Amino acid sequence: MDFSCATAKSFLIDFRASANSFLSQYEPLVLLLVPLLTLLVARVLQSSLHAVQEKGLKQTLIGFFMSSIKLVPGVKSYIDAEKQKVVDQMQSGGKSKRESWRTELPRVGLGAEVMENMKEEKRKDALWQGKCSGTVYIGGSESEGHFALINEACSMFAHTNPLHLDVFQSVARFEAEVVAMTAALLGNKEKASGGQVCGNMTSGGTESILLAMKSSRDYMRYKKGITKPEMIIPVSAHSAYDKASQYFNIKLWRVPVNKDYLADVKAIRRHINRNTILIVGSAPGFPHGIIDPIEELGELALSYGICLHVDLCLGGFVLPFARTLGYPIPPFDFCVPGVTSISVDVHKYGLAPKGTSVVLYRNHDIRKVNFKLNFFENVVWIYN
Repeated sequence: MDFSCATAKSFLIDFRASANSFLSQYEPLVLLLVPLLTLLVARVLQSSLHAVQEKGLKQTLIGFFMSSIKLVPGVKSYIDAEKQKVVDQMQSGGKSKRESWRTELPRVGLGAEVMENMKEEKRKDALWQGKCSGTVYIGGSESEGHFALINEACSMFAHTNPLHLDVFQSVARFEAEVVAMTAALLGNKEKASGGQVCGNMTSGGTESILLAMKSSRDYMRYKKGITKPEMIIPVSAHSAYDKASQYFNIKLWRVPVNKDYLADVKAIRRHINRNTILIVGSAPGFPHGIIDPIEELGELALSYGICLHVDLCLGGFVLPFARTLGYPIPPFDFCVPGVTSISVDVHKYGLAPKGTSVVLYRNHDIRKVNFKLNFFENVVWIYN
């Protein structure tokens, strides 16, 4: 034991003498700066590798180039000035209009004239009937036909609060019926779906997507223990997924589409890792009106044991009928193995009023994680 200690001590003394002899040829300032510069270079390399991993090599190089350009004297100030011009131009048109807007509660009630004022303002709206694609999906006059019908129906239930199902039982029934009918349209009656499709109504496609993303995140945490979730979507997917990524702390990978502007299944596969919880397809996508290869995406999701969400917000009330009429529509709904959730807007081609949408889940196991229970004294709060 003493011999081992003596040997180690002798080695350390020799090593110290050799190191001091070697370093004595350098200036003290160099010896101080080299480690600091090494740490700085290592930090830059680490940040660069992280950026490439996050955004890809192409986007990283473009970002670096743009940042470098802004370092040129005068370039950044020129870009900022051009940006400000655009902002000023956008705001200038509305400033004069906003000058007459009310900013405080009136001291005296407006009386019956408030309705006339509202009608007058409404007459100033743009003529949208048949002219605003993707804005209003119901045609015709607001005072007759289908428009008049839904206006009357909405006025009957404008006061209700659907949170209180025991009070407004009619609203609860209507929601259940809309969800069931939508599920039936999207494969629930078919054996391949499992026949357990369920869901709930939301205020629009964005909320439907948000809830599907949250449910998928929580379901995969329960099923596979994933605590650092990631999802992979084509660049053609809706911006609601970016919101979901930020709201629910899900890392988002946007991958390029293929030459036909479809979701690139091979590119999506390359991004899958142990933290992947979900992939996405659209039927159709908003930019191009093309149906992604949902069957192939379903096979991919099944092979990796992850979720697949299909955005049917636009096509949910078109594709089932087009298929019935004999058009060659590729599979897109719960008949496709691997599809775990679907968002579909009733206020588009379902011809319901804004904003009504439905989010559907393949079974109750996926849906139930969407609901939380809070207990306080003798009160139980249930929310999603």
